[in-house]
Amino acid sequence: MDSSASDAVWRALADPTRRRILDLLRDGPRTTGGLCEPFRRLSRFAVMKHLAILESAGLVVVRRRGRERWNHLNAVPIRAIYERWVRPYEAVWATGLLSLQRHIEGRKGDKTMAAKKSKTKIDFGVARIELEFTYSADVKRVWKALFSETSKWWPAEFYNVPSPKGFHIEAKLGGRMYEDWGNGAGLVWGNVIGVDPGKSVDLIGYLTPAFGGPAMAMLKFTFKKSGKKTTLQVSDTSFGQITDAKLESTREGWMWLFDKSMRKFLEK
Repeated sequence: MDSSASDAVWRALADPTRRRILDLLRDGPRTTGGLCEPFRRLSRFAVMKHLAILESAGLVVVRRRGRERWNHLNAVPIRAIYERWVRPYEAVWATGLLSLQRHIEGRKGDKTMAAKKSKTKIDFGVARIELEFTYSADVKRVWKALFSETSKWWPAEFYNVPSPKGFHIEAKLGGRMYEDWGNGAGLVWGNVIGVDPGKSVDLIGYLTPAFGGPAMAMLKFTFKKSGKKTTLQVSDTSFGQITDAKLESTREGWMWLFDKSMRKFLEK
């Protein structure tokens, strides 16, 4: 993230109303009208001005469905801020916290301090994640990286076996998104149901209970030209057993893949 983009994110986060809007969107996408309801002291115009600033900073992604404007949280810029300003100091903070923990536990003997864990509500419903990633490469290069060179940047942590042969996304009708374990073994993540070469690819897959389901997932990759850069839009919609933990894990997973692994491969 360059300094101008970083400055825009900090400015957007500086306002409490805009932070409140992001908190609301963290629970799920909302229409513009739905976002106006909690801010009864503000006019619709004022809320839309705040949304425009958030959208400009990349913190909100807008999708239109008919006449409705749906606003989605895009956590990628916040993650970039975290990587730049928080992660480098984690080791220092962790050392201090561990020392404090030892001090407290030493004074209380065998008594331990345990945080109360909130129970996650399990619902059968729909969850949607919208994310955007901008790369310093043209559409053709980003398309090739995602669909022809996947194995070169797909992280080892995302495989389900210790020694895989590779990961593939076949950008053709009926193609597969799958792990290749060798000797005919592997795991299919999804199947391609729509392709618009150079513009978009649609997939559908199923999550078993072992992977956070049962649920069905619809995934769409959309490529947008931005001058000499390319914006990759990732839309992930799940139907079925949805938990807060699974939703957050999925969001973190996509950010890890596209904002770290593929970006490092493309912009090295």
